[in-house]
Amino acid sequence: MSFDPWYAVLLAGLVIPVLLLVGGGRDVLAYVAAYFFLFGFGPVVSHLLGGSIYFGINTALIDRAALGLLLAFAGVLTGGLLVRQRRDLAGTGGAAGAGGAAGAGGAGGTTHRFPLLPVVLVALTLYATTVLVLGGTGFLAGTKIDRIGVAGPGHYDYLLFEMFACALYFMADGSGAGRFTYRLNLVVYVVYCLSTGERDFVFVLFSIILHRELARGGSFARPAGYGAVLLLGATAIFSLRGGGPAGTTQVLNQGSVLFVDTWVMTHVPAVDPFTHGATYWHAVLNLVPGHAQPPLAQWLVDRYAPGSASGYGFSLTGEAYLNYGLWGIPVLFAGLTVVHRLLINRIDRAPVYAYASVLFTVAWMYGFRGESAGLLKTCVYGLVFYGVLRLVSVRGEEEVTARCVSS
Repeated sequence: MSFDPWYAVLLAGLVIPVLLLVGGGRDVLAYVAAYFFLFGFGPVVSHLLGGSIYFGINTALIDRAALGLLLAFAGVLTGGLLVRQRRDLAGTGGAAGAGGAAGAGGAGGTTHRFPLLPVVLVALTLYATTVLVLGGTGFLAGTKIDRIGVAGPGHYDYLLFEMFACALYFMADGSGAGRFTYRLNLVVYVVYCLSTGERDFVFVLFSIILHRELARGGSFARPAGYGAVLLLGATAIFSLRGGGPAGTTQVLNQGSVLFVDTWVMTHVPAVDPFTHGATYWHAVLNLVPGHAQPPLAQWLVDRYAPGSASGYGFSLTGEAYLNYGLWGIPVLFAGLTVVHRLLINRIDRAPVYAYASVLFTVAWMYGFRGESAGLLKTCVYGLVFYGVLRLVSVRGEEEVTARCVSS
């Protein structure tokens, strides 16, 4: 199959300004798409410019993988145009009330206080602080795997719970205790990630910044600037954990998507057949206790480097191709885009939508280099987490003024 990857790069790149133009410069989806562009097409651009890329990438299939990424962007654009982001979320009316709705419950001017929220945030803060203190100098040297070993067996569970906790951004405005414990927990979480070489906080902070500016009606030049800073930070972390010296090449090689996609396209259907939706069914089964399914990331390691302690992640584009070939990719991304739109268009209507929108944005960005099982697990478990907080919330009858979380 002959397809010039430059066409894919240029056409996919045009999706971002189109979304900005249609959304009046305040389309959250455009900024999420910009992240997808960097982590998906970055290695493609590096290769086309003669730079280095991960040695495991099948360069003979870069054109096909680039076409797959372009189809993902076509799906994002289609979903984004079918369901537009509400214009009245921008600072007045609906958007200004996003934080208020989250704190106020979005119904009849009544408030919902969440007494369990500060308790959860303090517990997470104490856990991370204890791990950091006990680990001590063990976090100052060694590879990422070494530092995760120092963090202990609760490392990945902690990161998952932090995604849930950080998505409570708007709800934390309900009380002074909520605001203080939220900020304290966020600082400790970032320190923990830096200590263990994890970059999860980048997705979390970016999602919060986007939603915060949307709710405040502020300029989206800020998220763009913050995004650039976060990108440089992610590059620095990648370099410090053994990815080589920081530079343009490292900025373009932030993701493993191209490696995963070319590997899958090499083996499917030549070696392994299309799964016709089986991995998505396994993602659902994985939610049932006692029915854990082997992750696709492990499936890849077992075939590419059996016995290796390293991981390569996976990709939503690679999983869609594994199931249905190239045409499964735009369908998946169009569907995810519609879900994203429906959530963000309701952030001023009830706290659950404000929470779910922040969380879904984080999960989608994180899952772009992962698989559907992780995306679904984060969203479903996150709603359970929210449900527990909501179950013990206290409803007041006083009128409140909708306001956003102060900076």
